Amino acid sequence: MESSSSSCHKHSSTSVEHPKAIIHIDIDCFYAQVEMLRNPELRSQPVGIQQKNIVVTSNYEARKYGIKKCMAVTDAIKICPNLKLVNGEDLHNYRAASNNIFAALQHWKCPVEKLGMDENFIDVTNLVEERIKSVKDDKITFVGHIYEESITECLCGCHLRLKIASQMAKEMRKKLFDELGFTTSAGIAHNKLLAKLICPLHKPNDQTTIFPEHGASFMSTLQSVRSIPSIGSKTTEALISQNIITVSDLQKVSVDLLKKHFSSDMAVRLKNLSIGEDNTPVKQTGKPQSIGLEDSFKTVSVKSEVEERFSALLQRLLVLVREDGRIPVSLRVTLRKKDVKRLSSHRESRQCQVSPSIFTINHGAPTVTEAGQQKLMTLIMRLFNKLIDLSKPFHLTLVGLAFTKFQERMTGRGSIVNYLMNDISVQSVLNITNDCDTSASSMDYSAASPSSSTTTDLSDGEVEPSPKKPKKVNWIAKRRCLSKEEVASPSKLKVGELRLNSRELEKVSELRLNSRDRSLTPRASPAKDNLSDTDTMKDGSEGGNCDECPSYVDKEVFNALPDEMQQELKAMWKNPSNSELPRSSPRIMNKAKSNTILKYFVPHK
Repeated sequence: MESSSSSCHKHSSTSVEHPKAIIHIDIDCFYAQVEMLRNPELRSQPVGIQQKNIVVTSNYEARKYGIKKCMAVTDAIKICPNLKLVNGEDLHNYRAASNNIFAALQHWKCPVEKLGMDENFIDVTNLVEERIKSVKDDKITFVGHIYEESITECLCGCHLRLKIASQMAKEMRKKLFDELGFTTSAGIAHNKLLAKLICPLHKPNDQTTIFPEHGASFMSTLQSVRSIPSIGSKTTEALISQNIITVSDLQKVSVDLLKKHFSSDMAVRLKNLSIGEDNTPVKQTGKPQSIGLEDSFKTVSVKSEVEERFSALLQRLLVLVREDGRIPVSLRVTLRKKDVKRLSSHRESRQCQVSPSIFTINHGAPTVTEAGQQKLMTLIMRLFNKLIDLSKPFHLTLVGLAFTKFQERMTGRGSIVNYLMNDISVQSVLNITNDCDTSASSMDYSAASPSSSTTTDLSDGEVEPSPKKPKKVNWIAKRRCLSKEEVASPSKLKVGELRLNSRELEKVSELRLNSRDRSLTPRASPAKDNLSDTDTMKDGSEGGNCDECPSYVDKEVFNALPDEMQQELKAMWKNPSNSELPRSSPRIMNKAKSNTILKYFVPHK
């Protein structure tokens, strides 16, 4: 196997091998630091952050006694009797501190990607290139530690770039300490993988840089393949089953062997990660795709207690929604069930739509009245009843609540945006009956969110219709859903594609053209020749007010149209030679007058 170093020197003369400069910043003992900044008296004492009966983290003073992450409180007190425990179940202060840190890093105007609440990746490649132009090489020195000095520099110039990046890392860490009071550790490398893994090497309050040519040798020191960030528990189990335990083992195995147990892409990625190669970009973090909270416990077996816990979670969740500023439109409920017979537990989730009208904007933030909160609780318990068979005993060890989709802006109740942006398929079709319910079996995504195993249910959306939506449309949607007729979501179509049975219309257009070619007289009517079955609907029912409607027209929809539109369509069907339908080709049928309803019924190709 060719080493990273030799590869670098082999190709660096013709191409840039390591163009990026990535900084990974980790806040030292984050939860504990937040509490010490809030209460300076704790700084010189051993501090543990308690959630339930677990010490989730501690400061470095406590770690001297042997306190470790996720240690039981009773065990922690035994080895450190003077341990100061702080309740950390309310994450509000930690989230606020995390947001302040993220905002401070935006000062450098380069991509910043959050990883949890206490870690951030910063891509300083462009800033480094700008600084190279204004600084002499002999004036640049490394800041912090270096993982193994190199005898010769890589020809691609990555050493110079990483020198400058180490100086920027120092500047960032200084800003976070001066403005917010946090001590931090940093890793500097040419990719995210090495930057993250090298960061803890000299914690706390220090930084380390690693060169590309030392990536493989550094990775070989990791004692478990699970140490690689993107390798989860399932992948680890699969590797261990093949006697691949350490990263060094993974480096030695061939890609062909890995392909026997993983997909081709996955096998190549595992091999690249094992030698420190990673081309994952730093993605600028925006607002989260979901906002959720969970409450774990030994066991709950009574519905009333479950409702109390959901109510408490909802109150805290609404605070986060106000801070976020967006309007939620989807709600997810998660339960972790304990199987007494198998002595195991598993997660199940269901979600439904939430009417934006439950939320009102107050001083620029979404708020919910008591009546609105009661509506949300009704939805929550309705989902709970779908997940739990109350006629049988149940045992829960966790309940979770999350808003998973958001509406970025509010619009007037009469605004056309309500019709163009709302997901009509969800509100008027999927909410009608359980027959439209979709579900997925529980899956383990390893490194993903622990609640990523979900069963999706869209059948329990808020029953309130969108503003000014005609009752006729809702009735038609319900009829289609009950008959299991496949209906495309209007929200996923362009306005010009909202037409009646476009596939059949295309077929009819071809029939018309063929009919014209076969006509013996100039006045032959293709519509009359080919569309003789216009008196009955597809289901055989009477056609109502549309006796002239062709077979490809849904007559309930036709009757819901304004009278002017009906007349225009009838005139076109009676005398197609004078209509906007061109005789030459169905491909140019959309050249109708700009203000005619015809353009909405013509397929776009």
